[in-house]
Amino acid sequence: MKNYLKYLGENIRTARKSKNLTIETLSELVGISESFLGTVERGESSISIETLINLCQTLNVSADYLVLDGKDNKPSPSDAKDTLFTMLRNASDAELNFLIDYVKLYHGRVKFETDN
Repeated sequence: MKNYLKYLGENIRTARKSKNLTIETLSELVGISESFLGTVERGESSISIETLINLCQTLNVSADYLVLDGKDNKPSPSDAKDTLFTMLRNASDAELNFLIDYVKLYHGRVKFETDN
């Protein structure tokens, strides 16, 4: 079995270094301690979803990039829609409420590049 924490930590470190950020700077921007970020980068600690989102926004990378072996595994738009619709159809009321709150929280905060 893969050591997912190790992959996550390595990918965070790679993204951090590609942005020329120190552990001190990134931890300050994300709102976590330097020592905690160090344990995450070494694969010794896991992170919350909130911290993952903050890291993604700060490093300008997708969660896929950080979690999936440093690859940006983006599905085609039609596959993405199919996946999303399937997930929504199968979601519990609690999951739907969470997703609605999440979209409300981040709507307008995330800038997307367009093909235009």
